[in-house]
This record gives sequence, C-alpha cells and structure tokens, in this order.
Amino acid sequence: MGDMVNSSKGKVILSVLYFGWMVSYIDRTVVSLSIVQMGKDLSLDASKLGIVLSAFFMGYALMQIPGGWLADRYGSRRVIVTAVLFWSIFTALTGLAWSLSSLIFIRLLFGIGEGGYPAASTKAISDYFPADKRTKAQSTMMSSNSLGAAVAPIICAPLLAVLGWRHVFWVISLLGIIVVISLLITTRKSSNYSNNDTVHKPNREEYFQLFRNSYLWKVLLIFFFINITGWGLSSWMPSYLMQELDINLKAVGIISAIPTLFTAVGMIISGRIINKVGTNAKYGVITAILIVGGSLYLMTYSSNIVQVIIYQSIASAFMSFIMCFIFTLPHRIMEQKVVGSAFGILNFGGQAAGIFSPIIMGALIASSNGSYKSAFLFLSASCLVAAIIACLLPSTKRKEVLDQPIVG
Repeated sequence: MGDMVNSSKGKVILSVLYFGWMVSYIDRTVVSLSIVQMGKDLSLDASKLGIVLSAFFMGYALMQIPGGWLADRYGSRRVIVTAVLFWSIFTALTGLAWSLSSLIFIRLLFGIGEGGYPAASTKAISDYFPADKRTKAQSTMMSSNSLGAAVAPIICAPLLAVLGWRHVFWVISLLGIIVVISLLITTRKSSNYSNNDTVHKPNREEYFQLFRNSYLWKVLLIFFFINITGWGLSSWMPSYLMQELDINLKAVGIISAIPTLFTAVGMIISGRIINKVGTNAKYGVITAILIVGGSLYLMTYSSNIVQVIIYQSIASAFMSFIMCFIFTLPHRIMEQKVVGSAFGILNFGGQAAGIFSPIIMGALIASSNGSYKSAFLFLSASCLVAAIIACLLPSTKRKEVLDQPIVG
C-alpha cells in the first residue's frame, strides 16, 4: 500500500475539489438567474423555459453512472480534468445560443460535461483520504454546493444587470480553467491509497453485486423525490421572487443566498453527526424530510418576503441532513474500488429529478396563469413520497447493507 498524502496536502486537494464544486454550481445556477432575460430575448414562455432548465439535467443525469464507472476505471484525476474542460466550453457556448433548439442542445451537452464531476470528485476523496476521514471530507466538499448557490446570485446578479446574460456566461466559463490548473498542480506528486492500479478496478461480478444492492436503490428513490424539491426551488425561485413578489434582480441575488448558507452550515454539521450514527440516521432523515415538506407548504401560503425566506431557510437547513446522508453513503457502506460507481448510481436518481421538476413546475405555472401555488404544492407532495420510502430503509450495519439483494 502506498502512503496517503500528508494532512496539509490533503487539505489543499480538498480545497481544489471544493472550489470545483462551487464553480460547477455557479455555472449551472446562473441560468436560473438569467431565465427571465433569456425568455424576453428569445421570446420563450414559462413552459419552454422549463424545457431549457431540464435539458441540463437530462445530460447531467445520464452521465452519472458512466462518470462513476470512468472514475473507478481510469482514475479520478483524468475524469475531473476532462469534465471541467468540457463543461467550461459549453458554459461559454450558452452565451451564443440563438434559439430554443440551440439552447436546449448546448445545455444538454453542458450537463453531460458536469455529469462526470460528482462521482470523480467523490472517488478523489476515496483516493486521497483514509477511510476514517472520508465521511468528514465528503460532507465538507458537498457543502460547497450550498456555498456555490449562495455565491452565484451575489456574483452573477450584478453582472447580469450590467453585462446581460450572454456576456455573463462567457465570463464565468473562465473559472473552470482555474480549477483544472489547480488540480493538476496539487495532485501532481500526490500518492494514491494504493500503488497497485488493479485494486481500484472492479470486476464484472462486483459491478453486478453493486447493482443488486436494494439499500442503494431505496436511497436512490429517496434522492429522486427529495431532489424534485431541490431542483424545483433552484430553477424557479428567482423567477418567483421577481415576478410574484416584485423583487428586483440585484435584491434577488442577495435574498437567494440566505437559505443556501443554512444548507452549507448544515452540511458540515450533519457530516459529523452521520459519521457517528451511520445507517441508523434513517430516523433523522425521515424527520428532516417531513420538516422540509411542511416548511414548503407554509411557504406556499406566505404573504411576504420575510416569511418566504424564513420557511425556505428552515427547509434548506434540514435538507442538508438528508443530502449529507445520501452523499456520504458510498464511503460508509461500499468498498473503495466501487465508490465512484456507487455515487454515480445515487446521483443519477437525484439528478434525474432535475429532468422532470422544472418542466412540471413550468407547466403548472403556465396553466395557473403565472401562479406558483400549485407548483410549490407539487414539491411538498414529493417530500411526502420521499418520507414514505425512507421508512422502508433498514437500520442495519455496514456488512448487512452491503449484502442486501435487490429483492427482499
């Protein structure tokens, strides 16, 4: 066995992975902020804009399982570099879109590019951190999603107001180049957990066993329904604030950052809790899902911006516990050699929700003459389904979970 990277080197690598996640989230979030400008410029109504938002998720979801397989097979470093370069190119090309079809095509390919990063970065945690540090490192890395969502509107909303949506996509595409250069430098002389590459390449039987794991598929379904809520809010909340509550674009940037900061802090705290309770955290997951659904229901009938942000912040805080449970699962119950593939399978479920959620919400908004009430109630209903599935999770130890077949 090779030596792990030292503690300080590991922190540097984690920082680069963290920054990579932030950039990916900025690149995907800016489209939600610019959706109103896009709609006016290209003459697209809410239902068509919903398709544009969903196009990213289609490519993103489809790439999750292949991305995990590639990371396990060829190493996290190669996949990360390729993914970041690919998505940066299509971030820039988004600013050149001239029609609905071109926008859908570009966002689809952008999603494929970003789709390789989640599993590869998770595999990198497995590559460069010892087993007892991986849950903490993973939860810390994944808190970047929330910080990225908080930073994106603060940075991009003023830029959109000054430069317009096309130029903003060109500017933020340059962030990906910084990620690639930083990763290549920090991992250049870093040793992996094993110098024997065959240890990190699962065989066909191990992949087959992974796909038969019933626990993994139950968590995938939970992630699907809870992420209908996550992607529904991130896709349509900026438009809701501007059109329903009459908040200007710059103010939306600041307001949108508040709930995501609760998620970022919650992710870090949740990682420490889950590291201690493991799979028995299912009861916390069930409770958190119900609180998220209840908060969104109350938000639907809120009459002012203060109430909306309070309820969304409560939902975001408890959403972080659910996400942390899901994101750290591969490190807790899977062998190191299939961590990338396991994360890819789970994330496929979560990101597939992004294909349906923006389209369904867009259709509900359009059919309600611009009202967001039925769209938000749809999100609460999705939480209820997720809670029912979470009740079916067994409270088992690691080896028992690993051995569970898909039937039974």
